[in-house]
Amino acid sequence: MLVAESKCVRDRELLVDPAVSRAKFDRELARYRERADEHCQRGWWLLAAEFPEVFVVFATPQTKPPAVVFGAILDFTNYDYWPPSVRLVDPFTRVPYAAKDLPTVLNRRTTTPIAEHEARAALGLPDDVGLKSMLDQPLMQWYDPEDVPFLCLPGVREYHDHPGHSHDPWLRHRGGGAGTLHFLLEQLYRYGVAPITRFQVQLVPQVGFAQADVPT
Repeated sequence: MLVAESKCVRDRELLVDPAVSRAKFDRELARYRERADEHCQRGWWLLAAEFPEVFVVFATPQTKPPAVVFGAILDFTNYDYWPPSVRLVDPFTRVPYAAKDLPTVLNRRTTTPIAEHEARAALGLPDDVGLKSMLDQPLMQWYDPEDVPFLCLPGVREYHDHPGHSHDPWLRHRGGGAGTLHFLLEQLYRYGVAPITRFQVQLVPQVGFAQADVPT
């Protein structure tokens, strides 16, 4: 997982006929609206959709009382020659969060093989028995706390723009569902909202959210 924001800054140069991108944008919105009631019950609120941007706010219907967690702006410029850009934003001002202000870092649980002979021996296991450690890795990545973080996930423009991901080009994923509106919102929900189980208040004082198990 990379920890530096992409230095590749794209302008809004049009590389795709806007009519084509708009038609694909409208198709994504139509698919979303077919399940609008279901999305609302999960705490997804689509508050604005004007080509090329969609603004969605995520809330926690599972907490008592429910809470607004964050907003997201998805930019479909040059879709789908480019994948959408995804930014987490303040749900009231639409200003992108700096890393230090993120309400969630979208942790994803991963497994890493343990190869050390000593670790296997300590557990009385032979070398041919696989061991794995569980790690929580944030999908939101940044270099400096003042940076605007990016969503480190295939199907996101900032991910594919990052020079460290040159081995994983967007064209490898294009057409496979990774850059669709529903897919991206589902990832934001799965890692940023669904794990929240209750409010967490610390005596420092700091207010945050307590989560259940981190999704894999």
